[in-house]
Amino acid sequence: MNETVRFLDQSGARPGTMDLWPAIVIPKEVIDAEVERLASLPRPANGRRRSIIAHPRAQAGNGLAPGIEVALDVLLPGERTLPYRQNSTQVNFVIRGRGHSIVGGKRFDVNLYDVWNTPSMHIYWHGNDSKDVQVRLTYSNAALLELMNIHYVEENPPPIEPVKHEEQSEDDKRRRISPYGTIKLDEEGASLMPYEVLINPPAVESKALHWPWEQVKHHLDKLQALGKDYIGRRLYMLYNPMTGRKSSTGRTATPRPPSITTSTAPGARPSAARCSSGRRATSCSPPPVGRSTTTPPTTISSTS
Repeated sequence: MNETVRFLDQSGARPGTMDLWPAIVIPKEVIDAEVERLASLPRPANGRRRSIIAHPRAQAGNGLAPGIEVALDVLLPGERTLPYRQNSTQVNFVIRGRGHSIVGGKRFDVNLYDVWNTPSMHIYWHGNDSKDVQVRLTYSNAALLELMNIHYVEENPPPIEPVKHEEQSEDDKRRRISPYGTIKLDEEGASLMPYEVLINPPAVESKALHWPWEQVKHHLDKLQALGKDYIGRRLYMLYNPMTGRKSSTGRTATPRPPSITTSTAPGARPSAARCSSGRRATSCSPPPVGRSTTTPPTTISSTS
């Protein structure tokens, strides 16, 4: 195939307008129907009973919001999935039943409304050792990686073997390190990074973390009990210190377990506790003072 690059003339072109996706709501009844359909299927060879929840506007990537994939995962009693490894990261959220997940060799026993993350390239699988159907919502950046054509997924991957490095003498190690290190050019931060740091920067460990709903709810209840004298936001972010961020980023797809409902309409006020799962973090807030914490139906919303 004889291909060549194209030059697209943008001389004098004005910035285009953003093509935002409209917000949608997937009602509980629709979710329940899909859960029942998945549960009625013969067990797949890889153990995955899964549906991607795609926005009507989605094309490549099949996101519920641009760059964010949301999957509905079902496991019958006694079932487990094959191990997987992928370069996308995930946030998992139980909306029915319980079970366990193995992430990077760490076991999480998970219950209703629990949240946990699956870091990139961690081998993981899920199991249902209860007597009830387990249903999870899985949020990830897979849709973004699919759009970029860089989403890497392995099914039943082999165990990770330690990388064998060539033995080097102390003199070789010394000679491979620039004596000048990273050079700061000005007080604003412009710097020169030497090659050995560029190809092997300091690692930042990404850990699999678990936010049990029972513990989260305990702290939300304490926020609610502050009464009307406290006028701040009654909200906690499920925070992963590895991100180094203090808030979630951009638009989010929002799961609402029972007692968690909200509207995507501009200016609408939430009527009950809410958990929102974003690209880097998940946040939870209790219902306003005086509201009941009984559990209404589960819904999902997407905002662009």
